[in-house]
Amino acid sequence: MRFLVLRSVLLGCLSVFVSYGLSAQPRTEDSTVVGEWQVGVYEFPPFMMKNSDDEWEGVSVELWQDLVDSLDIVYQFQEIRQDQATDLITSGSLDAVLLLPVSAEAPVQFSHIYHTSMLGIATAQTQSLSSIVKGLFTMRFLRIVVMLSVLLLIVGTIMWFLERKTNEDNFGGERNPVQGIGSGFWWAGVTMTTIGYGDKAPVTFWGRAVALLWMLIAMAVTASLTAALVSVVGGGTAQSVKVPDGLRKKQVGAVADSPFGKYLKHQNVTFESYDSVEEGLKDVADQEINIFVHNTPTLRYWLNENSNLAVQVANAEVLPQRYAMAFPVRNDNATRLNIPLLKIINQPDWRERIDRYMPK
Repeated sequence: MRFLVLRSVLLGCLSVFVSYGLSAQPRTEDSTVVGEWQVGVYEFPPFMMKNSDDEWEGVSVELWQDLVDSLDIVYQFQEIRQDQATDLITSGSLDAVLLLPVSAEAPVQFSHIYHTSMLGIATAQTQSLSSIVKGLFTMRFLRIVVMLSVLLLIVGTIMWFLERKTNEDNFGGERNPVQGIGSGFWWAGVTMTTIGYGDKAPVTFWGRAVALLWMLIAMAVTASLTAALVSVVGGGTAQSVKVPDGLRKKQVGAVADSPFGKYLKHQNVTFESYDSVEEGLKDVADQEINIFVHNTPTLRYWLNENSNLAVQVANAEVLPQRYAMAFPVRNDNATRLNIPLLKIINQPDWRERIDRYMPK
């Protein structure tokens, strides 16, 4: 009798330890739990990518984690290829895919759009002498020169009017009004650029008051002027490319099977095919090609990861890609997630999250 009782106690303890050990084991990727969502992910920086610990991260992953935390959804990531996503959803193998370009033809149900990107143009930051000279003969540069000249003329005229009688050596004397205003124009210019030759200076109270005010204003004018001139003669290449016509005159690169490579083919733009965005950006930096096109977020992400590359990116304002989560049709998952999704993307920290992954 004692033996039977002892055996029962030992067997009971053993079953407890075994069941505890099994429950403590981590689930493999192939295992499933009833009610658990199977969620498709694939490499698509900065929205979805694996870190050094082989864990998924990115804009879409963080958005999904915020959603499931608020709704108590149990899920498991399944790594797939992007071109498999639609088939896996329609076949019932997946309950969701974190990101797909919204398409009216796709046989899936989309959530609310949570990011829109344009075709991005990556060009080298280094400028040739010819491009700098060309920038000097643009309407934008001409407008800058005219506006600056008018401003200097106004300040110079005021200075001449205030100083012409008292300060004859610098602004009055035998000078006619045109010569006097010319002296004021010269003074305003050298004062704005902080050169200050000292050949002309106001002596009256009001003249010195205007001079002090002009010095303060000139600091802001100089900063704005510097930025505008750099943009015109040194940094406007990417923005000035007209798509698609301007691409036909350049050496262009793209990932062939991407929407952007397909766009170039449709527009009859000859381009060099690349296997990855990184390779294309490196060739742009080395000036092996003039332009590399892809979606703007991915270009900015890789440039942030490779800050040594002297490459700039601009939006072309064509080929918009609207990204959303995808679900099987005829279920309420998309509707269930839309309201909390909208709440998240309308929070101030959502913009901060975007800027963190793809800084401008």
